[in-house]
Parts: sequence; structure tokens; C-alpha cells
Amino acid sequence: MITVTARLPDELVRRVDAAVKRGAFPSRSEAFRTILEGYLVEHPELFLDADPDDLMGSDLSDRELEKLGAKIFSGAKVARLVGEGRGR
Repeated sequence: MITVTARLPDELVRRVDAAVKRGAFPSRSEAFRTILEGYLVEHPELFLDADPDDLMGSDLSDRELEKLGAKIFSGAKVARLVGEGRGR
């Protein structure tokens, strides 16, 4: 694991510390890691040049794939896009 130093707003750190104190996370580091990983999963469009398996793993359900496709293709249905790509 790599250590990263970042400047964060006081309020953000206070909120994360409160979540740690409540027991939502075992540590501040784990809280930030979990929050960041969740954000990256929710915003795959930030990594359009990356291999999808590296981003999400290869075990996506149909629903997860639909959600990912909707984010990347601005709400378009993946099935429709695939059909268009096949000339249907």
C-alpha cells in the first residue's frame, strides 16, 4: 500500500472522525479508503481509458453492468447500444 498525503477541509475530517468514533470505520485511514473506493466505483466514467476488469472486476451482474453503462453512456440503455453496434 502507498501512503498519500492530502490537504482536506476541517469539516470533512471532523465528519470522518465522528464516523470513526461511532464505530462506522475502524480508523480514519480505513474511512477515507472506503469512501474513496466507493466514489471510484460510482464514477467509472473517470477512467474511460482503463480496462473495465481492472476497475470493477469481471463478476458484474446484469444490473451492475446496466448501471455502469448508464453512467458511461449518459443514461442510454446498454442493450440498445449493443444492438446499434450490431446493426439492429
